[in-house]
Amino acid sequence: MTTETGKQSKRELIQELGESFRVSQTRSQAFDQLVAKRLGINLTDLSCLDVIQRRGRVTAGELAEELGLTTGAVTAILDRLEDRGYARRLRDQTDRRRVLVELTPEAERQLMAIYGPMAEEWYALLGRYTADQLRLMIDMMRRGEEVGWRGVELLRRSA
Repeated sequence: MTTETGKQSKRELIQELGESFRVSQTRSQAFDQLVAKRLGINLTDLSCLDVIQRRGRVTAGELAEELGLTTGAVTAILDRLEDRGYARRLRDQTDRRRVLVELTPEAERQLMAIYGPMAEEWYALLGRYTADQLRLMIDMMRRGEEVGWRGVELLRRSA
């Protein structure tokens, strides 16, 4: 409810923020769908590329855990990504039993061509905020990630 001074109540602000997140998520999904189509892969494969790019070399098990998938599903994804030339498997030099996955230079090039301009725009936007405001946003996003993961776990248990 808007007060006499025209200010929104805390409840209204929370609702508006929640709606903004939903709109942002929908737009991100639409963008990612177009990216996946351009790369000739599906959204789950694109999510896998994102995790690899963000974390660097990872194991299939680490990918499965972060994506909430089985290792068998990740194996199929990695097969597809290797076939498209976007990822490659290599033996861990310190433990030859472990297999690591990394992006290929071609994948890095294509992802940068697509996401680079948007990243520049985000950096410019976020540069407008103070360090304290950015810390607050980081805190909120991290806590939101935890809420989201609890939702994943709840759905898994109820299936």
